[in-house]
Amino acid sequence: MKRIALTVLAFSIALATPAVGLAKDNAGVIPLQAAPASLRADAAYLLLRTSKAKSGMFAIQHVLLRIPGAQELDDYRAAKKLAYDKALPELTKKAKDGKVPGIDQFEFDYAGKANSFVVDSGKFLEDGELRTILLEVPAGTYILYGSTVGGRGLVTCNCLGTVSFGAQAGVITDIGSLYVNKVHKPSPIPHLEDNLGPSMFQYGFVLGQALVPAEAATPVPAALQGLAREPARFEVVGEYYEPGAGGINRLAPIPGILGYDRGRAVDLRTGKPGQ
Repeated sequence: MKRIALTVLAFSIALATPAVGLAKDNAGVIPLQAAPASLRADAAYLLLRTSKAKSGMFAIQHVLLRIPGAQELDDYRAAKKLAYDKALPELTKKAKDGKVPGIDQFEFDYAGKANSFVVDSGKFLEDGELRTILLEVPAGTYILYGSTVGGRGLVTCNCLGTVSFGAQAGVITDIGSLYVNKVHKPSPIPHLEDNLGPSMFQYGFVLGQALVPAEAATPVPAALQGLAREPARFEVVGEYYEPGAGGINRLAPIPGILGYDRGRAVDLRTGKPGQ
């Protein structure tokens, strides 16, 4: 599986991450199609509602990324160094004009634990106009990273601005409602920025993603009412570099949380640029 690298400026560190296995992954994510009787103390839970857009026969789906821990980064970097050293003779032999790609440009299939995943909209807790999805995930900080079609490669990343949120163990973190669709032409799905214009379809379509945070009136399945649950607390994430994406876009503005000033992501609560 091809994995992608993330540079998250918000964390003041370049994260060469063990990232998405977009078709199948080992990110430790379990879609729950029945409400649990109790919550595990060693796992976090994400609750979300998602639109049901398609491209042809394939579902358009959300991609989330968890910020990896220090040990995960060390393991990834060690594995990449071993793979690069092994491949270096062949890379040198094939190098054009004597320019051998460095380790930062080197792609390899990482067998370790993934830190991002596709939200499978076909595995849901409740169906309806929006599908309600409950995921059991590792605790950590997650990013609304981008979108894909049928789980086949990262079609569009939110490289120009998005949000992150924490997921605490033993608690259901309610993200709210997520929307996604093609945005090279007006979409019937609400909340998306769809004014990019048909010229965006010259080489392939661009996907757009939007978030409506959970509030008191947001419907919650009755079976989850007695379980520990809290709304996600969002932080604004600025631009980041993602070489593995087919296209780039930004998460649609979120009133009171995420806006854009001359194209730069801004935290509307503080007026400061995204980190």
